[in-house]
Amino acid sequence: MEWPSVNQVSDTIATFAQLGIKVNITELDINVLPAPGHNDTADVTLKYQAAAKLNPHPNGLPDAMQQTLAARYAALFTTFMHHRQDMERVTFWGVTDANSWLNDWPIRGRTNYPLLFDRAGQPKPAFVAVLATTQ
Repeated sequence: MEWPSVNQVSDTIATFAQLGIKVNITELDINVLPAPGHNDTADVTLKYQAAAKLNPHPNGLPDAMQQTLAARYAALFTTFMHHRQDMERVTFWGVTDANSWLNDWPIRGRTNYPLLFDRAGQPKPAFVAVLATTQ
């Protein structure tokens, strides 16, 4: 939820823009679950043992976490809008939480909530927050 920082994202976009390269954000989602290890990777072969503390929201994301996720998405999209002249697109890594690759990874049975639409395809507070940054 905190890495990379918004400043790091902004600096990276600006650096590429200085090189004359248009930026594409691809495979965007935000992992809301605690990391089981110290790897900041998307290596799908990683597997860890299940533990309740690593799957704290099996029955739904609490409102406080929904708001934290919405704030993170808003901060990122505010940055993207600030750099919109240097960017071509933002593509998400999935549509709904139900089909996210982060479910069951890297721990089988984990339930994640990384996208803008919930498991039923309904917009989450994060969706509303993203829209607000584009107004």
